[in-house]
Amino acid sequence: MRRLWFVVCFLVVLSAAAPAVDLRLGHIYEPSHPWHVGMIEAAKIIREKSGGKINISVFPSGQLGTEQELMEQAITGGLDIAESGAGQLANVYEVMTLTEMPYIFRDNAHVMQFVKSPKFQEIKKDFHEEHGAYIVGSSTWGIRHIVGNKAIKTPADLAGFKLRVPDQRITVGYARAMGANPTPIAYSEAYLALQQNAVDGLENPLVSIQSMKFYEVARVLSLTSHVTNIVHLVMNGDSYEKLSGDERKILEDGMAEGCELIYRLMVESDNTLVQFFKDQGLTVVEADRAAFVEKTKAMSDEYAENWSKFGDMYTYIQGLK
Repeated sequence: MRRLWFVVCFLVVLSAAAPAVDLRLGHIYEPSHPWHVGMIEAAKIIREKSGGKINISVFPSGQLGTEQELMEQAITGGLDIAESGAGQLANVYEVMTLTEMPYIFRDNAHVMQFVKSPKFQEIKKDFHEEHGAYIVGSSTWGIRHIVGNKAIKTPADLAGFKLRVPDQRITVGYARAMGANPTPIAYSEAYLALQQNAVDGLENPLVSIQSMKFYEVARVLSLTSHVTNIVHLVMNGDSYEKLSGDERKILEDGMAEGCELIYRLMVESDNTLVQFFKDQGLTVVEADRAAFVEKTKAMSDEYAENWSKFGDMYTYIQGLK
């Protein structure tokens, strides 16, 4: 009996002394951006709910690499968690081109409906089976518009227009479909490119135009609303699997709370920032959305093979209410 009591006490002490799990999360956005704010909140929630057993350090502003490098590190094991846009993931997992299609989503709320849908859970599982990493959270990155040196009201206005885009195949594709001359440049270099007229404009959600201060080197904001983006939290497979079942739930629940905060901040920014940019002296124009929808509609057929194994995803997404 004394021996059994000793073994039980030893196991209790051993469990209590289990080392904390320290994870690194990297992204390319400024500290004021909703995606950084949301992940700081998620890290706090996860630390509290795990009793200090799971600690996540968040590295903003590309400190650990470019978006492509961060994604690759999360998949291969150099980084625990990376924030990766769907367009970046599409460079290695073509199914994600689906969510980069112009005008497939109505708004930010529609994005959140999709990432919580059964079909998206199938996509997450398929991504894991193909790459070994896990998607442990997703949220909107906002609605993209064009800011630059001229008004863009119709696709015809983009003729010869050098449009800065991320170095992503699908982003280059939709920029070209809209009628622009896509010019891939790193996010951290976009301000200088616009300032020095290396590009005529760039396309980003309103909150990113503000946080990166692109409005300082532009004259016109054209509200094209051409793509509503999703960013995913990609977690290295080994980092995820070393967590217990309870720890995984704590992590994913905390990430979900952080992603909901991001969504709320994105909606708030869309409701307030147009006036902010007007106050900064920018001319704000409403683009002919119908003309852009017509100009880019063929993309859904051109890229459909990328997600065909999941069926008619266009109809599925459009049917989400």
